[in-house]
Amino acid sequence: MVVKCPRCKTRIRLGTLEHGAKVIHYLCGTCEEVVSIDLIADEDQAASSSHGPVITSRQVLVVDDSPFFLDLSSELLQKNGYSVLTAKDGLEALKIIQEEHPDAIILNLSMPGMSGFEVLRTIRTNPGYKHCKNIPVLVTSGVYKAAEIEMIRDFGTSGFINKEAIQDSLIYRVRKLFSP
Repeated sequence: MVVKCPRCKTRIRLGTLEHGAKVIHYLCGTCEEVVSIDLIADEDQAASSSHGPVITSRQVLVVDDSPFFLDLSSELLQKNGYSVLTAKDGLEALKIIQEEHPDAIILNLSMPGMSGFEVLRTIRTNPGYKHCKNIPVLVTSGVYKAAEIEMIRDFGTSGFINKEAIQDSLIYRVRKLFSP
């Protein structure tokens, strides 16, 4: 089902809904606000549009401990012309960031060992990573709280993507990072 965020008007494809649900709550990946949708009043039957691949030389680092989301994100990015680097944990991500200087980072918040929060804090505040301070970072998570969203904003992220919506919003959000 596709719904429209009442705040920013972005169309979002929702995952499986509870049978008979009339109101849902979700985090909009565009305006990053937790919003409620009245499915009866706001249901939008328009299918989401897809865009063809864009030729690009942009390199994106995807960091996630879930093989499923690591593979899904990588495949979506590669099909759309991006060069992809992957890391399965925070320490591996920091090493790749230092060595490869990616153009953007897709970073999962909840990982064992070094969390996405710690990776973000390191690249934004550690003097050893000052050359990485301005790399755009899109944060992903399947679980989110308002306090976490505020914290990632404080670290200068470029946005949040709910993992349930990653297939529908990742490419749009990455393209937006690189648009003038």
